[in-house]
Amino acid sequence: MAEVRLRAIAFDLFHTLVDPEEFRPSGFRRAPEVARLLGLPESEFVAAWAAQSAERQVTRSPTVLERVQAYCRARGVSPPPETWSRVDDLLGRYCDRAIQEPRPAIVASLRELKRRGWTLGLVSNCDEREYRAWPSSALAPLFDATVFSCDVGHAKPSAEAFRALLPRWGGVPLAEAIFVGDGNGGELAGARRAGFARVVFQAGFVSVNGLRPATENEKIRREADDSVVGVEELPPKVGAPAGPRGPDGHPRG
Repeated sequence: MAEVRLRAIAFDLFHTLVDPEEFRPSGFRRAPEVARLLGLPESEFVAAWAAQSAERQVTRSPTVLERVQAYCRARGVSPPPETWSRVDDLLGRYCDRAIQEPRPAIVASLRELKRRGWTLGLVSNCDEREYRAWPSSALAPLFDATVFSCDVGHAKPSAEAFRALLPRWGGVPLAEAIFVGDGNGGELAGARRAGFARVVFQAGFVSVNGLRPATENEKIRREADDSVVGVEELPPKVGAPAGPRGPDGHPRG
């Protein structure tokens, strides 16, 4: 990684830095759980939920809970008002826990990258409910720039999602940055098309959480410039960023 000028590292969030599957009970899926709680026909609600997936990732309004409420109104379903707090919990419970309880080794590794002078960014595909706990996460203060798809109106692997970092992290070009992710949805290829100098496959979570077969993970690994099992491998692998550093420790010039 030393042959080109590198100053910044951008990360995916879910299944790269945190993994809701570490907390989610086996077989739990939020749409069927919400349908059962509200007494909705499960297959119909799950299909409607899936059909809205792409839209939920690129807009904050209506909120995820408001979408469920609208679905119920359209079908004449009127649960007791206190039910909605339980629905809201089901919609984000395990993302909340993952964000609020990141692995200490990952937090320590990001801190070490910051100490060495790397500019850090985050690019996450998520709906507004999935990242609600972010401000209270130990990860949040470690990032110079964050991009959540529902806020910027673009989702990975589109170049626009990645390029939304540019005005947020001090003008570091993507050609001087590394992207690290689990590769979901073609994000590594998208990062390369957007102009990142290097793309790195973070295999740790997806190799054990059962979301993808090993053959798919191997395919993604071969498409990346490099791979790591855990984020804690990055500090010794990338060293210090290129170029002089200013008083704040960040690269200069």
